Amino acid sequence: MSQTIIIILISYFLGFLFVLAIRSHDKYDKEPLGRLVLFTFVGGLVSVGVASFIYLFVHPKTTFFDAIFKIGTVEELAKLITLVILYSIIKKEYNEIVDGIVYMAAIALGFSVIENIFYTSSVAHPFTLLAQRTLFATLGHMAFSVYMGIAFYVHKKVKQNYLGIFVSYIIAVLAHGLYDGFIFDNDLVLFFIPTYIFIIYLEFRLLRVALAYSKFKKPFAQEYFNLLKKNTSNYCCNCSNLTADLYEFQPEIQVSVCCECGHVILKRDSFLNLLKFYRPKLKHSKYVNDLQLNMNRQYIGKDKINIYSAQNHKLNASTSTLYQWLNDENKKDLQKYHRSIEGIVFSIIGFGKISN
Repeated sequence: MSQTIIIILISYFLGFLFVLAIRSHDKYDKEPLGRLVLFTFVGGLVSVGVASFIYLFVHPKTTFFDAIFKIGTVEELAKLITLVILYSIIKKEYNEIVDGIVYMAAIALGFSVIENIFYTSSVAHPFTLLAQRTLFATLGHMAFSVYMGIAFYVHKKVKQNYLGIFVSYIIAVLAHGLYDGFIFDNDLVLFFIPTYIFIIYLEFRLLRVALAYSKFKKPFAQEYFNLLKKNTSNYCCNCSNLTADLYEFQPEIQVSVCCECGHVILKRDSFLNLLKFYRPKLKHSKYVNDLQLNMNRQYIGKDKINIYSAQNHKLNASTSTLYQWLNDENKKDLQKYHRSIEGIVFSIIGFGKISN
C-alpha cells in the first residue's frame, strides 16, 4: 500500500513538472497553479473513466493496427470528451489559445498518472518502469493531445471550428498510434525514438505559435517600467546624450530611458529578451547575430525609427515606435509561418481563424 502511494506521488510530481514546463512558457497570463492541480486530478479521473467505458466495447491487441485504430482512437477521444465535460470549470480562465494547450496537457497528465499506477502495480521493478513511463508515456500523452486543445479553444472563443476539432483529433490519434505501434512491432521499434522526439518537437513549436497569437502581452510603455536607478551613465545613439534612467520592464529586460530625448536604450541581452517576449516565433539569437554583422549604425523597421548600433551592442528607439514595430514584425512572423507546409497544415486546426 505504501509503495502504491509513493508511486502515485512520484508519478504525479514528475508529470506535473512537465505541465509547469509548458506553463512557464506562457509569459503573459499564467494559469493558477491550484486550479491546474485540481484540474489534473479531476481530468485524469474523468478521462480514464470515459476510456474504460469505451474499452468495454473495444478490445485492442498489441499490434500496430490496433495501436492506431483502437488505442489511439479511444484514448484521444476520451481526453477530448473530458475537455468538453469539464469546460464549465475553466470557462473564465480559458481565455487565450495557450490555455488550450495547458489544460489539455493537464488532462493528459491525469490520464497518464493513473495509467502509470496501473502498469507499475504488478511488476518486479515498479520504480524503473515508472521512470521510463514518466519520461516517455507521460510527456507523450501531453504532446499527442495539444492539437485538440488548440482546436477546442478556437471553437469556443473565436468561431465555429468542427473541422479543426476533427482534424486535430485525427492528428492526435496518429501521433498516439504511431508511438504505441512502433513499440508493439519489433520490426519497427527503431522508429520509436525519432518519432517520439519529433512529436515533442512539434508540441513546443505549436506552443511558440500559440504564444505569438496571445492578446495578453503587456504593452511596451513607460507606465509599465519599474524604476531601478536614476541618472545612470548610458550613451544615447539618437541624441548623443550621456545619461539615462534605468528601468525594468520584465525580468531580464532592463530598459534605459534617455534623459534628453526620451528614447529607450536596450543592450543586446535585453533586446534579445524583448524579441522573445513580443516575437516568440522568431529565431531570436540568429536575428540579433545577423544585425551584429554590420559594425556600423544600422536602421531597422519602417522609416529608420529603430537604431541598432552593433558596435555598441544596443538599440535606440521611442517606446511607441518600437512597440508598433514589434507587433508588426510578430504579424509578419506568423504570416511567414502560415505560408510554410507545417503552417498550412496546422492552420486547419484553428490558427487560420484567429486574426493577428
